[in-house]
Amino acid sequence: MLVGAVVIAVSLLGLAVVLNSTIHTQNTNPGDTLEETREVEQQLQVIRTDVSRLTEQLSQRDGHVDARELRTTLIFYSDRKAEQIVDRRPAYIDVKLNENASSFDREVLRQNDPTRNIVSRTDEKDWTLAANAAFDESTPFELAIEPQDAGFPTATTFVVEGDDGGMWNLSVTQDPPNAVRVNVIYNNGTTATTTVSGSATQLNMTGGTINGTQSFAFAPGLEAPYDLQIKNGHRATGTYTIVVDEASDVKDSNFHTDPTDSQPYVSRELTTAVVDLQYVSNEVSAQSQITIQLKENSE
Repeated sequence: MLVGAVVIAVSLLGLAVVLNSTIHTQNTNPGDTLEETREVEQQLQVIRTDVSRLTEQLSQRDGHVDARELRTTLIFYSDRKAEQIVDRRPAYIDVKLNENASSFDREVLRQNDPTRNIVSRTDEKDWTLAANAAFDESTPFELAIEPQDAGFPTATTFVVEGDDGGMWNLSVTQDPPNAVRVNVIYNNGTTATTTVSGSATQLNMTGGTINGTQSFAFAPGLEAPYDLQIKNGHRATGTYTIVVDEASDVKDSNFHTDPTDSQPYVSRELTTAVVDLQYVSNEVSAQSQITIQLKENSE
């Protein structure tokens, strides 16, 4: 018996959210069924709010939401929610990203493991992160990096080559006893060196900031698109994320593409996230679909 079909459109935390829900019941004890149906309706609203907030948190952190990050987040959330529900009654619940129904824009290159060297998927220390890529301060290349070496000849270096052949280098090295030195070499040969305390530092390479302080200019005079190479990636550990246009050349051999915890990985930026919800018990079954508009579709 169909007891509810609901379409709810709301605006939450700046995101456009639509919830489509259908609830079916079995011909069992009417009192128990009605009680659980009401609980399911409440749970759908709670989950809609939770999913919207989780998505907004990812968007605020990075300025975008990539499919793998949201998928992983929802798997963890779904497991926790299922534990909460089964404590009250025997029931199954599943919350997951529907990637076939979702829509996407740019590619996201990311490493989330702060203990991993900044090397390719196959542990190459000298490798190309992206080629023929357009990116700037509006699509930041952000890193939390901890150098493992105190010598500039073997420092981890990020090399940007412009479409016109111009070069821009940024190197990160230890500065004993407890500091990090960032050295930038511009295309015209001038340099800029900044030393910050601690063993690790936060870099916004395209924004030119170190630990939030403006410290250098990113690739002045170079023409986009760029090739972004990493030298001596084995001399530093850290996390990073960058968003590049689909026209960019990203080698699959350098990044994991499967939905696992392997690092580093390439994913897609979500413009619309569609999340499926399923609830099943002896008395009630419910299917719901949450649609979250993250940005204007460009496809």
